[in-house]
Amino acid sequence: MNEPLTKPKVALVTSEALPNLYEDDLLLVTALDDIGIDSRPAIWSEPSIDWLAFDALVIRSPWDYFQRPVEFREWLDNRIASGVRMINSGEILEWNFDKRYLQDLGAAGVSLVPTIVISRGACPDIVALARARGWEDIVVKPTISGGGYRTYRFRLEDGDRYRDEITATLLDRGLLIQPFLPEIISAGELSLLFFDGVLSHAVCKRPKEGDYRVQFQFGGTNETVAVRDEWIEGASACVAAAPALPVYARVDGVIQNSRFLLMELEVFEPLMFLAQHPDAPGHFARAIKGRLGDGARLQGMPNSS
Repeated sequence: MNEPLTKPKVALVTSEALPNLYEDDLLLVTALDDIGIDSRPAIWSEPSIDWLAFDALVIRSPWDYFQRPVEFREWLDNRIASGVRMINSGEILEWNFDKRYLQDLGAAGVSLVPTIVISRGACPDIVALARARGWEDIVVKPTISGGGYRTYRFRLEDGDRYRDEITATLLDRGLLIQPFLPEIISAGELSLLFFDGVLSHAVCKRPKEGDYRVQFQFGGTNETVAVRDEWIEGASACVAAAPALPVYARVDGVIQNSRFLLMELEVFEPLMFLAQHPDAPGHFARAIKGRLGDGARLQGMPNSS
């Protein structure tokens, strides 16, 4: 008789502020357990953790990485170099860490919100750059950021008010400049959620009254929505343009003139809105299982030898 094998063990990588994970990912813990995979939260900055003791590291909520980018990037590079299995893959995580990846997607033919990328250490005339493109209302954000961190929206005549903040940002990272799209307020921002390249569900995120930011930290709300086939096709093209097939991906965009325009391809540590669809946690869990491979055998499965 074959003896039960040890359960595969995966780390759900999180931050000091969320030692027990963000509530949405608790659904993933249950779904993984249902298919025989042991998962536990692991704070990326905790020095005592033996990362090689896990069969895989799943990046979930290290949502302070953009506040500690040098430290986090060192941690990430060390994990990749160690050979531990990363989910998403190290190739994808390195590429998506900095939002300059949008340039790669644009070159691949993905329809993007128009974007100017400013390099770290530059001293740009942001007002002149935006005005040359006919933009009067703009959003600026760091190339390494999340959750609205150091993100500002302003009209060009108010640009001087943000000069110091923008200068400080450019000391340690790059900057994106985009036109503000009023569709964010009138229709909301779409997030299409994929596992292994297959659409799971979609949500529409809306800012609270008087704001433009859709993140929950700023009072944004979200709801499940149906999406048109052509929007799914556009979002799928974004996922396909990543360096490798992501286990998980969130495609954020806006509909303008009936066309899906990409705002960000989130394949680093996105909130996946698992609570918004009953099958989503299981989709995520099975996608993780599919990447564990021969190095981690499920409890109770026969040994092929």
